[in-house]
Amino acid sequence: MRKAANEGFSKSSVKRFYEKEVTEAVLLACDCLVKPAQLDKHFRRAAASMVLSVVYGMPAITSEQDRTVEVVNDFANRLTSAAYPGAHLVEFLPWMRHIPSR
Repeated sequence: MRKAANEGFSKSSVKRFYEKEVTEAVLLACDCLVKPAQLDKHFRRAAASMVLSVVYGMPAITSEQDRTVEVVNDFANRLTSAAYPGAHLVEFLPWMRHIPSR
C-alpha cells in the first residue's frame, strides 16, 4: 500500500491533479463568499470532493448537502473517535484481550 500511495501521489504525479485543485479552489472561494458563516461545511465539502475526484475520478461535488459528503464525513468522524486514546474498554482492562471475539 505504501508503494502504491507513493507512486500515485509523488511530486511528479501530483501535477495531474492541478486542474481538479483549481476547480475545488474556485468552488470553495465562491462558497465562502456566498455563505461566510458556514466555513466548516465548505471545507468539509471541498475535502471530500477533492479526495473523491482524485481517487475515484468523480466530478466535483458542489453542495454540502450531497449524500456522498455526509457519508465521507461520517466515516471520518467514526474513524477519529475510534482512534482516540481510551476509546475502547480493553485499553483499561488488558485482560479483555483474551476474551474470544464473536
